[in-house]
Parts: sequence; C-alpha cells; structure tokens
Amino acid sequence: MTQRFLATLILISSLPLSAPAEERLPERLRERFWTQGEQVRNAFVPVIRNARRGTVEFLKETEPVALGAVIDGDGWILTKASQIGEADLVTLQDGRRVPFEYIGHDVKLDLALVRVNASRLTAVEWETEEPKLGAWVVTTGQKPEPLGIGVVSVPRRSIEKSSSYGVLGIALVDVSPDVAAIIESVFPNSGASRAGLEANDEVLSINSSQIAGRRDLIRTIHQYRPGDTVIVEVDRDGEKKSFSVTLTHPFGDFLSRIAFQQQLGGPLSFRRDDFEAVLQHDTVLRPEQCGGPAVNIDGKAIGINIARAGRTASYLLPADLILPKIEALKSGEFPPPIAPQSDADTGE
Repeated sequence: MTQRFLATLILISSLPLSAPAEERLPERLRERFWTQGEQVRNAFVPVIRNARRGTVEFLKETEPVALGAVIDGDGWILTKASQIGEADLVTLQDGRRVPFEYIGHDVKLDLALVRVNASRLTAVEWETEEPKLGAWVVTTGQKPEPLGIGVVSVPRRSIEKSSSYGVLGIALVDVSPDVAAIIESVFPNSGASRAGLEANDEVLSINSSQIAGRRDLIRTIHQYRPGDTVIVEVDRDGEKKSFSVTLTHPFGDFLSRIAFQQQLGGPLSFRRDDFEAVLQHDTVLRPEQCGGPAVNIDGKAIGINIARAGRTASYLLPADLILPKIEALKSGEFPPPIAPQSDADTGE
C-alpha cells in the first residue's frame, strides 16, 4: 500500500497546473489551489478504507458532537468523554442511528467507553509502535475521504493541568454562604441552561458530594475543569431532581476563546490539558471531530484524537496508553459520570 500511495502523491504533484485564463489571476486564487487539498485527501482514501468502517459519530439529536472508534465487533466504542455529555445517539457506518449505554469513564485520559446494541461491527486495527517525528497522521470520519491529514509535529510528552476551572453558569441568591446554595438565575447558553437547571432550584449535591451552602458549592465546582460533566442534584419545589451538567469556561465561550490566540483557526476543545501522554500533530480539527481514530500510512490506529489544542495543534492519545485501560473500563472500575435520566429528571 505504501508504494502505491507514494506513487499517487508523486503523480498529483506532477499534474500540469497552467492555463491561460488562470495565469491572469492572482497566485492564491488560481484554480489549482482550490483543488490541491482535495486531491491530496483523495490520495489517502485507500489508507483509511478499513479504519473508517470502525469510525462512528455521536449525535445530540441530529448535531454531530464527537467521533468514536469501534474496539470490538460486539458494539464496544471508545470516544472523548467530555464531548458526549449531551449525546443521545450513535451513527454507525451503515447509517443506522442507535442509542448507546455509557459503560465507563477514565477521567485522567478523558476517555469514555460506550456500548451499542449491534453486532458484526468492524473494529479498528491498532499499532502500538510509536510513530516518528514527521510521520503521517490521518484522521478518519465516516466518508471515504479523510477528515484531515497532518504529521507528528512534537514527540510524545505529558500535558500539564491548566489553572482554568469550570463553571455551571448560574448566579446564586445572596444569602449566608453556609446556609444554602439557591439558584437566582441561569445564564443563557451555559451548561446549566442546556441541562435544564432553573431559578429557585436549591443545589443539594455535586457528584454525590453534599453541598452545605454557596461557599461549599463554589469550592466544589472549582475542583473541575471546563468540559467536565458533573451530576447536580437539586431540590425543586420539594422534589429531588438530578441533571448532567457539562461545565464551561469561567469567562464564557467567547472570551475564553479569544484569550487563546492559537485558536484563530477554529474552536478549541474545552478539555485540552492534564494528559499523561500525547502525540501532537498539525492536523486542523474541530472539537466534534475528536474521539475517533488517528491512523498511520498503513491504516492502523496509532491512537485516538483527544483534543484540538491550538491553531495547528491537535493531540492524540497513543494506542499503547489506551489499550491497557479497556478491560478496566469494561469491568466498571471507572464508572460513567452520567446519571440515569427520566422525564422527571429532565423536567420535561
């Protein structure tokens, strides 16, 4: 495959590029610059032919929120945990949209393991040998063409935890800080708003940790980062309800993003720090394109794309870090963060 692939790239690079009409256009507007990216992506179609069959897409209703990698033909799928807090369906390679069961969540790696009621799925094939600096990295989607192509740009390294903390997106009633944590208002487009929290809800617990008052709630939430999902239990008119809330940045989506100049090429992943080990590549991905397999020139998965971290920086978790975690995730050693939901829970 490698020889055929290189021959295709050579052929592309030698295609005639001149035309009388085109020569009158500014260099950057000539037609070849519109098509070269597509031509290069098409050259990688044979590389991802098998891997894309093991790639699924997570949806919130009809909106894509993440990709996933099939690890077992009986319906086991790995993905980026902080991207699927609001997902409800998985699109399989054959086009079926099916619900999923959240099985496990490794907080340190931001990995989620889910299972769908489907069999004979195509699992990705892994490669645990670490790619060299400059090696090709190809991101698969569900279409025949790759979502993105890049190279390993920084050797394997750890990513430290940032100082940013997550917020619910609420204002609290101004009472004694140790009496109660009662919501005064919910900010639009916040995690709290999307989850269904309302004014006058009293927050009772966060991830089963009891909340004694306003100060305790603030201190507890500050232990989590933007992108983390927490279970918020509230008292609403005498009835206890639980909500899954994905935390956002303390300065809001807009201010948090313009504060990062590297983000000029598009939105960054909320969770893009505190990883034991990553390989950095220069593929430009959107957050919803993370969670799926990143493959080498032989079509084998060298890891899972785990974050869009900068203008030309994406992180993948290496395969040799992921594979030893799978059995523990299956066994329930790392329980999922999402509480069982019902119509009563969601306030519908």
